[in-house]
Amino acid sequence: MTDISAFQNESYRIDQQIWDTIALGPGERALFVGLANDGAWIKRAVEIGVDATVVGDDATIARIEALGATAIRGSATMVPASENAYDVAVAMHYLHEIDPGFHAHVVSELARVARRVVIVEPSPPADPLGKRIAALYGRAKREAGQFETYQPIDYWRKLLSIVKADVWQQLITFTRIPAKAAVNETIALILDALAIEEMPERYLDELRALAARSDAQLLPLSRIVLVGTAAGEPLPKSSSEPFRPEHRPPAPAGAQVPQPAVTASAPQQQLPPAAPPYQPAPQLAPAWTPVGFGFGAEPEAPELPPPPPPPQAAPMPAEPLGPPRTITPVPSAPSPMPPAGQPGAAPAVPFGTPFALPDADPPFGGMPPAEGRTGFGWSWEPPDDPAV
Repeated sequence: MTDISAFQNESYRIDQQIWDTIALGPGERALFVGLANDGAWIKRAVEIGVDATVVGDDATIARIEALGATAIRGSATMVPASENAYDVAVAMHYLHEIDPGFHAHVVSELARVARRVVIVEPSPPADPLGKRIAALYGRAKREAGQFETYQPIDYWRKLLSIVKADVWQQLITFTRIPAKAAVNETIALILDALAIEEMPERYLDELRALAARSDAQLLPLSRIVLVGTAAGEPLPKSSSEPFRPEHRPPAPAGAQVPQPAVTASAPQQQLPPAAPPYQPAPQLAPAWTPVGFGFGAEPEAPELPPPPPPPQAAPMPAEPLGPPRTITPVPSAPSPMPPAGQPGAAPAVPFGTPFALPDADPPFGGMPPAEGRTGFGWSWEPPDDPAV
């Protein structure tokens, strides 16, 4: 069984990969929504020289300023900033805690004020215990008028692809499982949070019973990281600064650690292992085919069978020949020319009227309508909770 120390190192590795994917650099203007991990990501961004701004309200202004960032009063659905005012906007563990009906609005607003958008979210649990805990916790939150709903990676990718042309996605997973003591500790933290929020006691009792089972095993949630950019804009390189300068995760088994050259004046030193480079997953192909405008190669039409020959007309009876007739040729009238200074007839437009599409097709290659589709092409439904 993996001990807590080894699992903690695994957690540090996950955080470093997220940090490398966000790829913040000194002098960049970054907008944050949410104070994940008590603002640890914002604090580290300020330390490396990022001009960090955080959207907050009266209850969080003091906490934001204590991190060294600039606080602006506002809402994530209406950021008080002009277009492209920031180099990057980061929604760190924020969207799953707000009403899903506002997800599209928030993502659209972040894309308006920033050149690239980063979304970091927990992935839905995959193990039975995790699913039950998430269902109970989400239900208790909803009864209190709050939200705690995890969505799969495709949900966030669809949202981001509406407002940014290129979307890079990555699912960062744990390779170790926590010890039994860590399961009890996690459930204890959830119980404390539910008790503070005065959740129904029946939820607390069921969680305690789950934690007491001998076969209880809780798998950690994977992390979803997506980056949206303008068309053709390359992703920035990983940050050269570590997320935790005081902690260097151990190199994977079998990895070759580079050694510096040995000279007569300097002793040999072992360099810390470099963080693995961020490898963005290839962008998924769209689920529908855009309508073309004739500018590229169009699919060839299927070859049709030759038409049947026309029916033969019945022969007419022959007429008796009369005396020969003289035919006087009549000269044909010349085609009228347009008057001087008046242009001739316009040639046919090669591809039809520019951007003219049949009424039955969606404008500009949009997504074809489907039965029951509303909003952005899909609808959100709360997860199916098992009966309590």
